[in-house]
Amino acid sequence: MRFIKAREGAGILGRVLRKAGRGPASAMTIACIAVAAAIVTSSGAHAIDSAEAAKGPPFKIEVLVSSRNDVCYDPGDVAAIKSLTLKEQARINRHGGISGRPLKLEFRDDARDEAALVGNVRNAIGEPQALAIVGMSNATRGKAVFDALGGDILKSGVPFLSDLSVNSLFAAYPNVYTTRASQDTDSVPVITRFTRQLNFARPAFVGLRDSVASAALGDGLRAELGEGGLVADIRAGAVDSKLASADLAAVLSELKDKRPDLIYLNIGGANIANLMKELVASGLTPALFIGGRIESLPGDVTKSYPNAIYSLAWDRPPEVYNDRLRTMVMHGAPASWIYEGRKIASAPGWAKGECKPRDIEDVPDPFATANLRAIGIGSQYADMVALVAEAASRGGYSTDVATLRGRILEALQSTYASGRGAFKGSFDNWSFVPASRAAARDPFITILPQGLGRTQLAPVQFMRTKDGGLMQIETLYVDVDLIKAHRVDENAKSFFAEFYLSMRDSPAASIDKIEFANAYLDAQSGGGRQITIETVHPGGKSAAYPDSMKIYKVSGRFLFEPELGKYPFDTQRFAINLQPKNGASPFIVQPPPLALRDQNVTTDGWDAKAQYVGYDEDFVPVVDAFTHSPSVVPFYRASFAWLMQRQATDYFLRVAVPLGFILFVAYLSIFIPRTHFEAIVTIQVTALLSAVALYLSLPKLDSDAATLSDSAFVFAYMILSMMIGLSILRIIPLVTGRYWPERIFAFLHIAAIPAFVAVAAYYVYGLSAAAV
Repeated sequence: MRFIKAREGAGILGRVLRKAGRGPASAMTIACIAVAAAIVTSSGAHAIDSAEAAKGPPFKIEVLVSSRNDVCYDPGDVAAIKSLTLKEQARINRHGGISGRPLKLEFRDDARDEAALVGNVRNAIGEPQALAIVGMSNATRGKAVFDALGGDILKSGVPFLSDLSVNSLFAAYPNVYTTRASQDTDSVPVITRFTRQLNFARPAFVGLRDSVASAALGDGLRAELGEGGLVADIRAGAVDSKLASADLAAVLSELKDKRPDLIYLNIGGANIANLMKELVASGLTPALFIGGRIESLPGDVTKSYPNAIYSLAWDRPPEVYNDRLRTMVMHGAPASWIYEGRKIASAPGWAKGECKPRDIEDVPDPFATANLRAIGIGSQYADMVALVAEAASRGGYSTDVATLRGRILEALQSTYASGRGAFKGSFDNWSFVPASRAAARDPFITILPQGLGRTQLAPVQFMRTKDGGLMQIETLYVDVDLIKAHRVDENAKSFFAEFYLSMRDSPAASIDKIEFANAYLDAQSGGGRQITIETVHPGGKSAAYPDSMKIYKVSGRFLFEPELGKYPFDTQRFAINLQPKNGASPFIVQPPPLALRDQNVTTDGWDAKAQYVGYDEDFVPVVDAFTHSPSVVPFYRASFAWLMQRQATDYFLRVAVPLGFILFVAYLSIFIPRTHFEAIVTIQVTALLSAVALYLSLPKLDSDAATLSDSAFVFAYMILSMMIGLSILRIIPLVTGRYWPERIFAFLHIAAIPAFVAVAAYYVYGLSAAAV
């Protein structure tokens, strides 16, 4: 269905009415044309060009989840998985499904029970319409699945997109992949390379004896570091994943005897905190490299530890958000993105007094760390559902399940193979290493320096090269302080900005390495970017500026992507995008904490509401025209973004108030005696023409869809057309002199029309209030 834009309908209506006469003979013609134009314009403004919905028996994707009731508050991962994957299912089915048939997700919850998981996987691989299985993240329970069903999984040929970190568990099953990076080929090499880079000479490992993932990490580190590389390799016993006091004492005793300068800890967050307290009490405080997130440790424990704490992060750098996710939340309802925090009344901690009620005054924040973790898990599952659907649809129409399963496995090995291509999901880019069948993902090495109180990226990072090796890259500690944003042009999709860019002084730090990716390209001046850079402080000793900083003042014109659906009550995202200028010299940006960044911004016609730093991994697709060999070159991009709300005062004075008076004057004409019909219709038609003229006098916005302002004018045309039509109907012989028809049309004229306008005004008021 073709879109009929609201402004085009308004222009047609205006031209027709200008040519039409105003006498009584043409009144009916004008009324019919006005009503028809309003209806067509209104329907065109809301038309949706969607593919034919999928029909027939559904294909299925089996989704494995693990809910829990042993914690005080729901971590939200299962809720996020269900919500985001079902949204993806609805999107796929709206666009024709898979080979014209709908897709249905089937959720199987094991409640963290090993036997239940085995039964769920058995049922999943036995489902005849299953195109793929998505899920299963616990390595210990995963081992039980492959021990019990390995042969059946292999024989079924069902693509199994697990979330396991231990690749040796599924090495013998070519139809099993993982959405995590390989612990054997990614985590271990990065950790050992980092250990050598920082000249740690006496590392030790402490893990859990009965944990598959912990044991695999310890074995990998011992093999990678070589003979004598670990001064201690301790595998402690645990009951319900908790170290007993005797085991904790034994671990501490051996560590005190070996005196390591770095300890790899992979024993669970609660055990790590207890061991750190014992280390501090004993006076043995080497650097720590922990498994899990540093933020999950108690604040009092990390603050009291007098040495650096390191860890690997896979989702995002500290103080940085997933840029795609943040943009989605901005254009939706933030409350719909809250998944974490539901009270689990059956959790044992409530009966024991260990659980504490949360402050009811705390407003749920979709960007809280715990909620972001849940969204990250859910978005990963949603991207896998989308990947399965796209891969199954490649190669044309087919409803044979075996054929579709083969397409999915072929795409994972070739189309989405690391270095050759990538699947661009709604939340992340995905590719897989053919040899390990693990997701190609580079970890971020984070550090909590002693006394700093906030985690950040370590100065040294590593990135996987195309030949499978590791390349050292630098962390740029950068801040962008926006001074002024002005001259916003929605049609050119550009704005002017002035800002200070500061970076920590180091041999690798230089603004010459930074590309301002969204700087405006000016074709008239030779295609160069419209930016000017002034050096305020080049680094080094200074009486005025910090010795450790380089400071630049940058001004120029930058691009943005306007979303004008809610104009004039819209909020826009203005960003400064930074990426490496040279692909051979990549870097990662680490901004300071939001609380320390300058919040003051000068803008013309806008109010700054929020700011954040977004992160995204992009890639350059390349095809060798001679060998037809595809490849991709990935790079990181950081976006210093500001969310700004448009000031609507000028719009109210120039548009809303005049349009309101036009409607009011037209409404008053209803009360003129019907013997003066020509005067009534003349006033109403003049009001309609005035509304059209007012619309045409507004600055034109290039938008692919109708804005809220467009819709308001369409509504005004409809109301004015209804007034004209009702005025005509009230004087025709079939109505005049008849009690009920006269009363009905009088009610519509006098009461219903103001009610329609009041409801519309209330709706607009709600939007304007929500935008504040």
